Amino acid sequence: MKKVYTIIAAVLSLSSANAETFKVGSGKWTDAAVWGGHYAGATVKAEDVVIITGQITLNTAIVVEGTLQIEKGAGMVGMKDMMVTKSGKFVNNGNTVLKRIINEGTINNNQIMEAILDIDNRGDINNNNNMVAGNSFSNISGDAAGKGGAYYINNNVSSSPTAKFGKDVKVFAGNMMETVSAPSPLNLDAIVISNCVILNVTNPSKVDVTNFSIEKSSDGQNFSFVKMISNSGRNAESAMTYTDTKINSNLTYYRVKAISANGTETTLPLATVKAPVTYSYAMAF
Repeated sequence: MKKVYTIIAAVLSLSSANAETFKVGSGKWTDAAVWGGHYAGATVKAEDVVIITGQITLNTAIVVEGTLQIEKGAGMVGMKDMMVTKSGKFVNNGNTVLKRIINEGTINNNQIMEAILDIDNRGDINNNNNMVAGNSFSNISGDAAGKGGAYYINNNVSSSPTAKFGKDVKVFAGNMMETVSAPSPLNLDAIVISNCVILNVTNPSKVDVTNFSIEKSSDGQNFSFVKMISNSGRNAESAMTYTDTKINSNLTYYRVKAISANGTETTLPLATVKAPVTYSYAMAF
């Protein structure tokens, strides 16, 4: 038993030894000079901490598996996406304006944070100031809370039955304040297991759907058709399941449209995943 503890301690010690803290000034994210010649890459690794002290132009999509912090007076701006994974944490004490924000981990916002397009939340958001979604805010399975914060959404607000908004925040849709968000009738989840992505649609409201159209994208805007699947049932557990084995280590967006018998289409909130490098394959649409 003592030997086992020794091995575990050694592994933890090695992991800690490999952790790095980066302090980044002003410039483009991909410019190694901004990082002092030691570029962290487009993925903030799980044990790493990146602290932005200047004005960063985000010129590539990034994934936060560790901690990314914007200092007071600093900022990160760019028409690129940011995904915070389940192990990730994003702390905004400055000014953040990005194309799209996907959260599965933790976001602490203490100043101004804006997505030009959408904010998708499957994790925890502590919004203590102002958060803006230029298009839609989808609180898919998370907790959008905060102390006296406000959520401003230009178009649609959706919240699933398993998600919630905090009691101490205000939600504005357009010029109207929403006190209660209508639950989404259909929910899309995407998880990575082994070397594939599994998409699952639940139907808690028992919506009448005949078919599901699955589309896929590498940038969140240009989608390619993947497959049409018949509704497997109207129960809440699973209305549709699809397994995608053609994946890579980049951010991948999935869009599912629910089609009724009369041809009416309902587009579900996007699902976004990033597969580990060890499970990566060439993407083929």
